[in-house]
Amino acid sequence: RAETDRISGLVDDLFELSRINAGALQVTLHTVPLSDVVSDAVAAAAPVAEAKRVRLYAQPSGYGLVRGSEPELGRVLANLLLNAIRHTPSDGVVRVDGGSDATGGWVTVTDECGGIPESDLPRVFDVAFRGAAARSPDPDPAPRGGGGLGLAIVRGLVDLHGGDVSVANAAAGCRFTVRLPAGL
Repeated sequence: RAETDRISGLVDDLFELSRINAGALQVTLHTVPLSDVVSDAVAAAAPVAEAKRVRLYAQPSGYGLVRGSEPELGRVLANLLLNAIRHTPSDGVVRVDGGSDATGGWVTVTDECGGIPESDLPRVFDVAFRGAAARSPDPDPAPRGGGGLGLAIVRGLVDLHGGDVSVANAAAGCRFTVRLPAGL
């Protein structure tokens, strides 16, 4: 059953990515409180973090208003949080922060994954890219994730909103930053 659920999720991701790439995904943009999107995504990811014994912290306010579609922005944050939790060792920390200025709002997801090789950083948003470690045999028989589509979906959805997403190594892991245009 778990494998069937994983394959079903992979098919859903492929379908969503194909709609994004074909320009067939239509979103209605509104002024969205980014704090609401963060709060919902953190609440949804909390059981996964708890099961893995990863501490999940989120800045409580100050994210600002952005122009976006709440379901798609929720998917962006969900993908980033689940990746961060998956790659952070037990007893590690995943942190969500953000802010805003006259041009828009941003949110960061910082993990303790140990970092991403510098040569891989430009490719993490590519379809099916999973990094060198993902291609190595895993001694843990439990399924560890999808087909390398989550970050490609993040990039496509952020682009659809006229925003920008980036990644950089930071301290004990990496930091993904999503910047979005200001709400009206």
